[in-house]
Amino acid sequence: MGLDEYNRKRDFKVTSEPPGELGAKRREGEPRTYVIQKHAASRLHYDFRLELGGVLKSWSVPKGPSLDPAVKRLAVEVEDHPMEYGGFEGIIPKGQYGGGTVLLWDRGVWAPQGDAEKDLRKGELKFVLQGEKLSGGFALIKLKGKPNRRPGSSAQAYPDDRGWLLIKEKDPGARPEAEIDITAARPESVATQRTLEEIAADRSYVWHSNRERLDAAAVEGARAASLPESITPQSAHLVRTVPDGDEWLHEIELEGERIICRGEKGRMRLLDRAGEDWTKRAPAIAGAANLLPATSLIVDGVLAALLPDGTTRRGVLDEALRGRGPGKLAYFAFDLLFFDGHDLSGVALEKRKELLKALLARVAEPGPLRFTDHVAGNGAAFFEGACRLGAPGVVSKRRDATIAARSKKKAAGTRGKGQKVPAKDATWRVVRCG
Repeated sequence: MGLDEYNRKRDFKVTSEPPGELGAKRREGEPRTYVIQKHAASRLHYDFRLELGGVLKSWSVPKGPSLDPAVKRLAVEVEDHPMEYGGFEGIIPKGQYGGGTVLLWDRGVWAPQGDAEKDLRKGELKFVLQGEKLSGGFALIKLKGKPNRRPGSSAQAYPDDRGWLLIKEKDPGARPEAEIDITAARPESVATQRTLEEIAADRSYVWHSNRERLDAAAVEGARAASLPESITPQSAHLVRTVPDGDEWLHEIELEGERIICRGEKGRMRLLDRAGEDWTKRAPAIAGAANLLPATSLIVDGVLAALLPDGTTRRGVLDEALRGRGPGKLAYFAFDLLFFDGHDLSGVALEKRKELLKALLARVAEPGPLRFTDHVAGNGAAFFEGACRLGAPGVVSKRRDATIAARSKKKAAGTRGKGQKVPAKDATWRVVRCG
């Protein structure tokens, strides 16, 4: 089917959904992903999506999946969706195609029990799911002939040739419907643990009409590349005085946890400097990052508890992660290292920040994602003002600095062997108040 029908149904000057583009080619041996999104549109249904051929093959399942092999669920084939759509959880405004609330109900990987594309054309696709709620064998069987046209039948609204049945195979994961209705027993989001009602009440998760794509290839110094498995965050060198000159950008230092936000195929992960996964500790941050219009990205920032007076304090972060205390959890992004299949290590910091600011502007404000703004030049005055406001310090960064330059000299504060960068050569410097 491809993405022609998906694009035809949407006016991207109005809707904020991602334009349909083929996803990156799957690497040999890489598992295929699947996702199920609970969608409260004109009628509540579940969107069942399987990665195949660089797109998400999609079916609308009015009653959702069942673990009972005796229960055959109607699954209506709909247009293919782009890969990044699979990470979406939030609100599509009324009046736009598919307007309503979307909850990420399940996700994982799937494996066909034969030739997937051939079996799909034949109308009998058997596969195994390994997800957070569903597991084991399932089958999609295409209905022969015209669907039931009884008054009130859910098949009435759909074309004759798009009706399928979603059926659970008989295996250890099968359970009678009388014993468990999986959709009723597990209504929560696998991304944020929220309910459909909680998502609907949060206006910071709205798809907005300014979510047009940004062109990473047009940024000077960007290089087409594969998303790296890991990355070492830039370190700042502790110095005594704020550097002078207009070649420096100055940011307020934030108290919190340094976190890398890594996204691919619509799934965001939050990783600390040691590589520990914080995604489940801060699901609302990962959920908000899923709204960013990007097929792949790496963002550097600080996860912090924002207090009512506008300051951050490391000591209240743990409370905020548990939903307690006065601090409101927020992610302050200050650098963009990789975006839409492009390595940005050779891009000047100021240009990286411009791209990051434009990317964050594509999601609703105010929300849990915040851009870390800066002031160019006037370092001493900026430092004095930051300290007066109660900030722990100031981070100064050369506006023309590239990450590639770090490969020649190991940054101060990083682990491993090598000479520390002298303060006069460090491209990132921090000066503490008090």
